Amino acid sequence: MLKKINDIFPDFLLKPKYKFYRHLVLQIVILTTTINIFWDEPDKVVQGRFLAWLIYSLQVNFIIYLNMYLLVPKLLIKGKTLYYLLSLFLLVFGFNTLFSVGALQDISSENQFVIVLLESFSALVAFFVFYIGMTSIQLFKYHIQNNQKISELKNATTTIELANLQNQINPHFLFNTLNNANILADDAEKSTYILQTLNDLLRYQTQGEANGEVRLSDDITFLNDYLSLEKTRRDRFEYTISTEGDCNVNIPPLLFIPFIENAIKHNPESDSFIHIFFQRKREKLYFRCENSKAKLVQEKKEGGIGLKNIKKRLQLLFGKDYTLNLHNGKDTYTVTLEFKI
Repeated sequence: MLKKINDIFPDFLLKPKYKFYRHLVLQIVILTTTINIFWDEPDKVVQGRFLAWLIYSLQVNFIIYLNMYLLVPKLLIKGKTLYYLLSLFLLVFGFNTLFSVGALQDISSENQFVIVLLESFSALVAFFVFYIGMTSIQLFKYHIQNNQKISELKNATTTIELANLQNQINPHFLFNTLNNANILADDAEKSTYILQTLNDLLRYQTQGEANGEVRLSDDITFLNDYLSLEKTRRDRFEYTISTEGDCNVNIPPLLFIPFIENAIKHNPESDSFIHIFFQRKREKLYFRCENSKAKLVQEKKEGGIGLKNIKKRLQLLFGKDYTLNLHNGKDTYTVTLEFKI
């Protein structure tokens, strides 16, 4: 209920479709503020004050709208707070003085004069505070607008950064896959299988980019196909992909392929393995990739998008709602990733 109210209030203040209702509410507030001119006492209505009320109401409207559309945006928002307060005070003081002069003309004793002055001063302070309150609402409106603009800018920046990182992933992945197809091109049966699988991989990749997200079950199929291609060109290479829990959830596209590529890159050419495990726990997804390491370490040129960019992408996608751990053991290398879904 509270969240719904929090969503409705900013919409009411900002959206053009509520403009008429915003002004209607303002006029109701002004009416309830100025209607007391018809009463000298709580139980005594004075006839013939409609014209005075109309002028009084127009004065309040004039100050409110002048404050809303001129003083606040031209002075207060631009940091000229002292000029704003002085302008508003003089405006309220000027109109209040006009009404006070009219009231002073009707007095017949010194006591009435003092009472009228006190009432005028009280009205001056009350209305100055009232207009400051209206200004606070206006400032709150600007605050919401600025927050929305900042949020939109952050989202746009995040989208651009993710697109740049995605563009780094895609060519590298495509190069590795085409390289596998080229190596086995002389075997007709394997070539046909590779080309069909490659077609499926590229279609999946393209669809994932277009939709911005993929099903985890589809991503697992994608990884299986990718590792199956790798198995066709390697001797004694084994891999497993196991799952636990419901895999019918959406995730960002190509989220795990950099870890799989890294595992392949650092695997020995033979007698190697990659074990992948997914576990769904309520609102979190756990991923683990363990691979064998070459016994003789060879210097290899760094490829892929790099660990730094992988972490940057994860941060953009999940903020602080993820945990990435890398364990470089004696014979194996293990990556674990857990994030909120």
